Amino acid sequence: MDNFYFNYKDLFKAPRMAIGPQRISLAMLGLMLTHVIYLFFTYLSILIGGHGIAEVWKQMGLFPCAYAFTLPFYSYIVYWIGLVLSAYALLLMNTAVSRAAYMHLRENLFYTWKQAIKFTNNKAVSVAGIYITFLFLILPFIIGAIIMALIGKIPWFGELLNSFATLPYIFAGMVLVFFTLSLFVSVFFGPVILSTSEEDGFGAAVQSLHLTWGQPWRLILYGITIAALEVFGIFFFAFVLKVGLIIYSILFMPLMHSLAPMLDNALRLVQISLGQVHDLIVNLLGQEGARIFYLKKDYEAISLNIPLSTAVSSYIVFFSFLIAAYMTIGYGEAVGITGLVIAYVIFDKKLTDTNLLTRKDSEIEEEEEDSTPGQEDTKDLSEKGEEGKKPDSDEKEEIEVE
Repeated sequence: MDNFYFNYKDLFKAPRMAIGPQRISLAMLGLMLTHVIYLFFTYLSILIGGHGIAEVWKQMGLFPCAYAFTLPFYSYIVYWIGLVLSAYALLLMNTAVSRAAYMHLRENLFYTWKQAIKFTNNKAVSVAGIYITFLFLILPFIIGAIIMALIGKIPWFGELLNSFATLPYIFAGMVLVFFTLSLFVSVFFGPVILSTSEEDGFGAAVQSLHLTWGQPWRLILYGITIAALEVFGIFFFAFVLKVGLIIYSILFMPLMHSLAPMLDNALRLVQISLGQVHDLIVNLLGQEGARIFYLKKDYEAISLNIPLSTAVSSYIVFFSFLIAAYMTIGYGEAVGITGLVIAYVIFDKKLTDTNLLTRKDSEIEEEEEDSTPGQEDTKDLSEKGEEGKKPDSDEKEEIEVE
């Protein structure tokens, strides 16, 4: 990529690079899939715990939490299964967006979202492998601590053994803290490492350890910058959509007597679906500040006497608003992931003095190999044509000799 400085200045290219149907659609679809998985398992856990769906929807809407209710232990097991699957889906989405952003950074502008998804499918096991690797790194410390705690209960022997092991305990604690910090770093950079350097799960875990040890201050400073850019992207995109909704309302002002009930009911459904998040918005920003999200201060319950066609239409508008919300957060997610890709390219340059933007990539090489046979076939055809013409020239020479 031209004008790449390999420093913090490159991070500010993320909001512009993230604007594109490919990155936004991948992030939006990934967020939708993650949210659907979370909603399914959360509502299922609450339902088998003895609570009704209508009750939960009225209280929490699209943001339920099993720990807000008193549930049996098996309900929490179902809830945690949903959390793990949702996190895994989110990591896969981050991998696809990272790959698309990396190819865009390499100016491979014809890279499609289908190719990004195919790449992610091939790396699905590696994504899980990152955290399985960290599990095997961290678990021995936990098991060892439990064993030593049990041994410590043995009179005399246990106490003396633990007292002599004080310094090893301190050293082990330091290593465990380092592994934990590296695990936290891998949550953000793991998919990026897989997408830019094509490592496997173990290699990505090792690179996360290397990154945590070699670039701690840049990780913090760059992380804060990327987070600020992501928040800016979300609010900017939401502002643009809000302006679009206002323009829509103005253009259809002559018909607002019929469209107003539909729009009001749709926005009322939005408030209900937010559940306690709506109350949090009002508490943080006040009724006036809540207008950032709504066209009015608040929406009273619409009368049940509205026509069926208006009610159905309002639900369609409500789902359109949901898609717009996913798109807004998806753009912010695309900004954040693009920023992480740029940051990792910078980190790798600082640590190994290599340029990830010019390295050989297997996927690019496969595309070049697929295009090469066509050129060889054309060459073979031309050679065959030349061979076919040679006898004519030889015949001419024989005639001249005669």
